Amino acid sequence: MDIVQDRSIMALLPQYSDLGDGTVVVDSMNKDVFYSMGQRAMLHNLCSRCCKDIHLLRTWASQLTGQKIWMPLGISYELVLVPLKIREAKINGDATVGYFNFNYIKDIRENKDETILIMNDGREYIILWQIRTVRKHLRDAMIIHSLLMKKLDDMLWARLQKGI
Repeated sequence: MDIVQDRSIMALLPQYSDLGDGTVVVDSMNKDVFYSMGQRAMLHNLCSRCCKDIHLLRTWASQLTGQKIWMPLGISYELVLVPLKIREAKINGDATVGYFNFNYIKDIRENKDETILIMNDGREYIILWQIRTVRKHLRDAMIIHSLLMKKLDDMLWARLQKGI
């Protein structure tokens, strides 16, 4: 599977097609690519390609955030995926949550009974959760992102120290 470069993934969105449930990968170059595989398989493949175990990522995120479900996935400092509900299921078991790269989220706003997620490229997505819930998920992603950035900083600092 040739998913776009990890750092350029803006979102993984569930989408219905004639062939069944699939996933759209939205990248930072404004390309939307449909894959006829479910989101669960897409996430497992993405994590495997990055040498990460999705179960361990979820356990780590749960310990840090206190969430039991819908935790952010901190694959790298460039790819922290925030789960947000974007559709209602047609049948039981369908994916209803899209995963948005925290690094590409610009803002959120409330419009009547809807929460609107605004990406850096100007795209807007309707989120089916209340704005308070969306803020909580974004805070959780910020915690994961901050820790990944700290690990990167610590590693770079250690390398600089060795070179001196």
